[in-house]
Amino acid sequence: MTDSDNRQIAPGPSSNSLFKSAFFTLLGAVLATVLFIMPAEYGVDPTGLGTKLGLTDLEQTAPDPVPAGAVSSSEDAPKLIAGAFPSAPAEDDFDFFDPEVMSDPFSRSHSSPFRTDTIEVPLDEFEHVEVKANMKQGDALVYSWKLVEGDTVYTDFHADPHHTDQYPMDYWVRYAESEDAAASGSIVAPFDGNHGWYWMNIEENPVKVILEVRGYYESLDEIMRAYQ
Repeated sequence: MTDSDNRQIAPGPSSNSLFKSAFFTLLGAVLATVLFIMPAEYGVDPTGLGTKLGLTDLEQTAPDPVPAGAVSSSEDAPKLIAGAFPSAPAEDDFDFFDPEVMSDPFSRSHSSPFRTDTIEVPLDEFEHVEVKANMKQGDALVYSWKLVEGDTVYTDFHADPHHTDQYPMDYWVRYAESEDAAASGSIVAPFDGNHGWYWMNIEENPVKVILEVRGYYESLDEIMRAYQ
């Protein structure tokens, strides 16, 4: 008789043991779903344990899912260059007799004279034009324009730098883009360059823009005019 003949085959698990194992596995999954997953994922908390553990807060603060095929706003949105206004000081840090000094870009002295210009910009059907203010970095201006003939004009309010060796080729920035009949605002030049408006007549009749500019700039010129 060989050794293999003397070995006994261990009995497999009984059907009763398999049933108990499956039952407790299923019970654990159900408890985990009710106690943790439902409060965290769906805000449903039948036992109240999820609220005590803060799991329902996770459902309220979770971001909305992005639909399949959609591009998220962070990927699609243009890069925004923005600054920040100073915050109010704490009461203990405030000294009435020694005020804080507001400097660039909130306050600046200018050696160039203050200018004011008002110009008319007529546009025939499908004609487009660029009007730019020549500004130094930190120069400021306020502006207002409106249509006195026509209802709507396409506008691209933007700027491009003079020193192309300091910026990539064809670098430019945009302040605003619209199809409207009027706009007003202010800018502080981020660099030495041309800062102004591209207007295109999108109506089937002539239009006329009246532009008013006040501030610190070297000149205000029409630098391009053409037809589509």
